[in-house]
Amino acid sequence: MTKKITESILKSLSSPESFARGHELYQSDAVFDTFRQGDLLTGKCESSSAPFYQLNVQLDEDGIQEAFCTCPYDWGGYCKHIIALMLTYIHNTNAFIEQKSIEELLSPLDKDALVRLIAKMVDKKPDLYSWLQTAISAVLTKSQPVRPRSKRKTEVSKTEYKRQIQSILHSLRGYCMSEAYWMMGGMVDQLDHIRDTACEFLEAEDAQGALVILTTLLTEVSGSFEQFDDSDGELGGFFSELALPLVEAILSADLSKTESRSLFKELEPVIEELSAYGIDDLDVILAALNRGWSDEAPNELEDYDFDETILIEAKLNILDRQNRVEEYLKLCLETGEFRRYILKQIELGEFEKAVEVAWKTLAQASDALIVAKALRDTGRLPDALRLAEKGLDLDGSKHDLGVWLGPIEETQGQIEQAIQAYQAAFTSLPSLELYSTLKKLSGANWGQLRPALIQTLQDSHHTDALADVYLFEEEWDQAIGVAGKDGEWNYPLIEKVADVVLSFRPYWVIQASRKQAEGLIAKTQSKYYAAAVRWLSKMKQAYLSSGRKAEWFSLPRWVKKHLSAPTSITGRAEKVITLVILGVRSVSLKR
Repeated sequence: MTKKITESILKSLSSPESFARGHELYQSDAVFDTFRQGDLLTGKCESSSAPFYQLNVQLDEDGIQEAFCTCPYDWGGYCKHIIALMLTYIHNTNAFIEQKSIEELLSPLDKDALVRLIAKMVDKKPDLYSWLQTAISAVLTKSQPVRPRSKRKTEVSKTEYKRQIQSILHSLRGYCMSEAYWMMGGMVDQLDHIRDTACEFLEAEDAQGALVILTTLLTEVSGSFEQFDDSDGELGGFFSELALPLVEAILSADLSKTESRSLFKELEPVIEELSAYGIDDLDVILAALNRGWSDEAPNELEDYDFDETILIEAKLNILDRQNRVEEYLKLCLETGEFRRYILKQIELGEFEKAVEVAWKTLAQASDALIVAKALRDTGRLPDALRLAEKGLDLDGSKHDLGVWLGPIEETQGQIEQAIQAYQAAFTSLPSLELYSTLKKLSGANWGQLRPALIQTLQDSHHTDALADVYLFEEEWDQAIGVAGKDGEWNYPLIEKVADVVLSFRPYWVIQASRKQAEGLIAKTQSKYYAAAVRWLSKMKQAYLSSGRKAEWFSLPRWVKKHLSAPTSITGRAEKVITLVILGVRSVSLKR
């Protein structure tokens, strides 16, 4: 049965540009090799940047569950190729050749035939062997706790990592302070890469290796901290992000009391020195060394404050990694980490428990969205919808939740619920796209809904969105009022409004263009001249549009010459621009 997906729903799931380009691809028959396997749609789409892009769209009773394209698009909403595929599906379902599901395809085969088939697949694609090995191991050991890995026989070289870190830290030597300041981000990125390597050791249950890398990072970078201008806090942020993986490594490494105490003495002065620079997130490392897995300090040496949530998160990460499910769930409930508890229960298939706890404990709209998505992904669509609808009444921004929920409600024909979702999203982060969607859905009730939306816009700081709406509604004077109010600083807004209202309010465009051009020219820097001439070009268009052609042609000929070739202002630019000012100011701008 065809899912209830319409063009209007696709518009709400994509940017206007992506939808328009996707529609062009659909009309040009750029989509080909389309197949349907149950609720999975696949296809290919032609492209000017590649021979084709591969498309996969998973449907469910609420519409599009997830969509994937091999193109590099990453600017919000679905890409044009996904839109083209779905438009093909909406208007020509028969173009998708029906295929059997994997279960239907394999069900006639007995065990021996399946083994032979898999062996043949691995022969053709040897990379599958590693995947199979991991997948089979996960199935066989799913309910068994993962034993911590024993100490590596091949030790991680502290000397080698120290050399790498020092090389990174010395990379800014020879640069003046101002140059080094702008290069800090690149240096921190390299340090982040080493930290990520340590995290890979953690994921591989090699806590000892991770501990060597992370402690070396902490001690070596802290020793050079005062040499850098960290005004933007990039290096301070790097230290803060060391806390969690280092605590995980400490708690996972099965350190003896002697080893813990020795490492404590090594790191304590380092952390105290960093604290003097205002980096206060690292005391939790000392707490982990002092306490171990215990919730209580073993002695009175612990006289510092630390972020307890980091310690809790580290323990939960370890329990989850080691598949110690009961301990994990118990700690989640004890520490109020309800979202993690709920998601784990969903993963385990305990949906009733998950929904019950979610209904009682979730307090943020963002958490409701995460849980609702997890429920939908596992086929619990009614539960996902109810929880998402509840999320609209919770604290926090509702934008992402509303944008996710609105199309689903629309697909289900629940128009009132869709309007509530979109309006919640609009209230959190207004935009023209949401406004136009609400206008379309509300129909005869638009007269009642519109004033509330306009008031939301006027009360917000999103003046660009307010101007977009006024331009969309062809309320030129209101749009001009918004641009004029923000005109002291928001030059792109003035230009956007000027471009749209040029034919309708040319007198305002003349005034706004003159003001912008004069302001740019007054800077007396050549880099602003091209922009100044662009504004003067708008001024010319406004004169011609308002029937004041004679007035425009009364300007000096050289003004028109440079307006016809904006990039030609070179050489004697200052003299030319001065004459432009005189020429513009000499023109009467009265109606």
